[in-house]
Amino acid sequence: MWPVNLQNMNMKSINNQQKSFMKQVIIFILLLTGSLRVFGQQDPMYNQYIFNSFTINSAEAGTRNIGTVSFLHRWQWLGIKGSPATSSFGIETPIGHKGWGAGINVVSDRLGPEQNQTFNIAGSYQVRLTDTYRLSAGLSFVGNMRRASLDDLRNLYDVDDPDMAQINTFNPNVGGGLLLYSSKNFLGISLPRFREYKLTEMDMLPLNQLRHLFVYGGHIFAVNENLWFKPSVLFKFVNGAPTEIDLNAVVHLRKIVDVGVNYRTGDGIGLLAGLKLRDQFILNYVYEFPLTDIRFGSLKTHEIGVRYLFGKGPDHSVDSPRFFN
Repeated sequence: MWPVNLQNMNMKSINNQQKSFMKQVIIFILLLTGSLRVFGQQDPMYNQYIFNSFTINSAEAGTRNIGTVSFLHRWQWLGIKGSPATSSFGIETPIGHKGWGAGINVVSDRLGPEQNQTFNIAGSYQVRLTDTYRLSAGLSFVGNMRRASLDDLRNLYDVDDPDMAQINTFNPNVGGGLLLYSSKNFLGISLPRFREYKLTEMDMLPLNQLRHLFVYGGHIFAVNENLWFKPSVLFKFVNGAPTEIDLNAVVHLRKIVDVGVNYRTGDGIGLLAGLKLRDQFILNYVYEFPLTDIRFGSLKTHEIGVRYLFGKGPDHSVDSPRFFN
């Protein structure tokens, strides 16, 4: 009997090793897809940041001299199962008459079996440097919740394994940025997360949440009283990844309609459109055509945004061409 028991023990040990290895493989797949959705780029990005830059820089809060409620949804690579989908909801507004601004932004990002929810609460303060230029400094508290749903992977792991029943993490952080701007020029720099942290404690998989540095700027050219042209550029820096550049060109017609194009290096081209309804509601839409090999599997990436403008601040012109509509 003893040799039989020993054999059973060896079989159990082998099964446990197989389960442990499979567990590591599943976690690796989840974290890899979530962290490397675009090579080196971990934070979700949108083409419509040029219409509402508060999504990437807390220093933008309150600089529009009016309050803004915004909602955005991005369907990326439609037609591919488990493709990324991102939703964003935000509110930002000036506060009082002393140059203060505040905002809240919530982002839900889904990729395959993984879901990420990120929220940030931001505050900013603007000072007048000259008659033309202002400087805004922003600071934000950031919280990220990462959850993996393993229902679709039940054939790969033991459903009774308590370690694999649920994968949840929460990571707090702090971010900030600066914005130098006038009615026709803007230059911003933002570090949404000051602190890097580990995505997993597994020695075999040393993945980290990396810092993302955004530097962007642009200028407004007034062609005539009914036509403005706004070129802008955004640089994205992530340690260990190539620098990514967004080039944008938007035409603003009669303070009502926006049309433009966006080019992202190594990624794709987007066509942009915006329409102001009455004085408060703004609709934006982006169709993106990928330039990578993914284009052979899907030609459909859509972004739709809705904004509502409210209130009126004390210091700036609401119709500043820097913001267009």
